[in-house]
Parts: sequence; structure tokens; C-alpha cells
Amino acid sequence: MVIEMEALANAIARFPDSGRAMLGAALAPPHFTGTLDAAQAHRLAAALGVDQDGLLASLVPIAAAFARAPVSGFQVGAAARDMSDAIHFGANLEVPETSLWTSLHAEQAALATALRAGASAISAIAVSAAPCGLCRQFLLEAGAPERIAVLIGPSPPEPLAALLPQAFAPAALGGGPGLFAQSRPRISLDNVGEVEPLTAVALAAARRSHAPYTGAAAGIALRLRSGTVVDGSYVESVAHNPSLAPLAMALSQRVFGGGEDDDIVAATLVAVGHAQIDHAAVARIMLHAVAPGVRLHLRGAHRD
Repeated sequence: MVIEMEALANAIARFPDSGRAMLGAALAPPHFTGTLDAAQAHRLAAALGVDQDGLLASLVPIAAAFARAPVSGFQVGAAARDMSDAIHFGANLEVPETSLWTSLHAEQAALATALRAGASAISAIAVSAAPCGLCRQFLLEAGAPERIAVLIGPSPPEPLAALLPQAFAPAALGGGPGLFAQSRPRISLDNVGEVEPLTAVALAAARRSHAPYTGAAAGIALRLRSGTVVDGSYVESVAHNPSLAPLAMALSQRVFGGGEDDDIVAATLVAVGHAQIDHAAVARIMLHAVAPGVRLHLRGAHRD
């Protein structure tokens, strides 16, 4: 953890003097969980004397400082701007002692942060390296590809459509209005009984799921030793793989919130039953790697 904190401190130290103190204050836990709101973004852009694209590009090294890549050693950062000009950070996250398919890519993480923050749409995303094919495919879930600008280093912005021609689009499987649609599926627990606080958070996360292709919505909530709770939602891709496991999103939130030294002590998964998809199996594999000994509490759910 000391090395990771040093990486963030070094990234902030390299930020222009005119915005360094403001950025450091904005990133301070516990208030920062991966998003700079529109007011913060506008103040920071004014302090730096840059437009919103310039600000987005300048924040990519900050996002990359949150990367956790013990397997590949390759740190990637991403910063996505929504329609209100709020900025959502993402960084790659690898889970040692599991398969590489449990890895979270920076672009996926940025969209997950935006989803949790209630963004209505994404207008641009800046990345520290050209998006891989998986991320280009995953970004299609964010909306019309011709309307999403991708900034790669100092190069001029390009529409996502130019980076992924002849794409396998959500419409191919009857996908709806996209990841940031304001209407969400109505989901209820199978056996209501007593709804514990952690279950309520996991249920709310499941209701934020993007699962238009299978309907297998799921959400997870993790309680940390301090009492802090982080959560994550399932996000599907029309290509099925890549899709985002709820626990990967929750672990990303834990990193951005500065809670990596705060042990996971309880985990609850709420999942809509599906004959072909087992969210619990994936969650148990990942949970065993990051919090051995913590038992996953599973609550079944259904769409109303």
C-alpha cells in the first residue's frame, strides 16, 4: 500500500502548480470515491486554463496512479466525462491468485464509476493507452459510438465509431437504450423476511445492473472493518465477454475510496436466478483471493 500511495502522491506532485492543491483536496478520502463533480471539474479547468478535453487528458495520469496491476505490471488510467461535465475515474485492477479473466480494465472501471454516480450519458473518455479490443467492445454499451469521443494521449479526439468499425452492436441482440438509461429493471428479493442493511445495499446495486441480454441482474455489497460499505453492479456486454462482475466494480470503488487497508469482513450478493449464469461462483473465486475466510452470503431475487 505504501508504494501505491506514493504513486498517487507523485502523480499529484507532477500536476501543474495552478491546480495541485485543489486536486489534492478533491481526491482526499472519505469524500472521493472516483468522481469529480461538475463544479469541481469546472473550477479545476479554470485554474489550469484549459478546456474540458484538456482537463480530461490531464487527469489520466492521476487515474493511472490508482491502478493495481501486480500480475502485468502495466498501469492504465482512464477518465470519462458525462453530460454534466462531471469526471469519473477508472484504473485497471488485477486480482492475484485467480484467472486473468477476473481483471478489470481502466475503461470498464471508469464506466462503472459513472454508473454508480448516476451519470445520464458519457460524452468523452481519455485513456493512457489505446483501448484494447475488449474495451472498445465494452464501451459500445455506453451509447451511440459516434457520440463518444476517445482521447488517446496528445492525439486529437476520435469518435468511438472510428475505433471500432463494423462493430457487433447492442442492437444485434435486442439491446435497449444503453448502460446509462434512466429506467432500471424492477427487482425484488425471493424471500423478503428480514432485509439486513448489507442486503439492502446489494439489492440497490442489483437494481442498477445493466443486463439487457440475459436479464441476470446482480449486485454485491462489501462491509469493511471500519464499517464502510462498498458495492458493485453487474454490467453486460452484447458480446457477453467482456462483461463486468459485481465484485470487480466493488473492489474498484474500494481502491478509489482509499479502503485497501480496510479489510473486507462481510459480503452479500443479490442475484436474479438464471439457469446458465452463476454470479455466486465468480464472486466466491474472487472473494477467496482478496478476503480468505469471508463467507459469501447469497440472496436470490427475481424481476417483478
